Amino acid sequence: MFDNLNAHNGRDRARRDGASQQSAEPLTDREVPIGVSRTPASVQAWLDGEADESSIQGAEARHVEFWARVNAETTHRRQVRTPVEVQQRIMAALPADAPAAAVTPWYRKDISMSSAAAVAAAASLLAVGAAVGAALRQR
Repeated sequence: MFDNLNAHNGRDRARRDGASQQSAEPLTDREVPIGVSRTPASVQAWLDGEADESSIQGAEARHVEFWARVNAETTHRRQVRTPVEVQQRIMAALPADAPAAAVTPWYRKDISMSSAAAVAAAASLLAVGAAVGAALRQR
């Protein structure tokens, strides 16, 4: 039910306890606040294709440089292909009796229900219908 995510299984506990007693330095918070930086409207217009890159000047140029690098990196990563030997190893690892088509969708499967369940479903639908009818009659 639960996976043991501790790779050491307690073997390192004695060493950790000794190390924590040896260091008398107080622990410091290593969280670094990140300054909120919003992309200027002119850069947003450039990203949307509504403005030219040459129309952006000053401090906004660093945003353009950042997004140009992101675009270049994503273009490069789109062109990266999996090596043939990796594809062959993946295909070889698939079982031979793997189904070629997807499993039958739920709406095409046969429904099987015991007679007791069918009677209970019919009685509950009848009760719901009677309750709705009574509520509508009182209006």
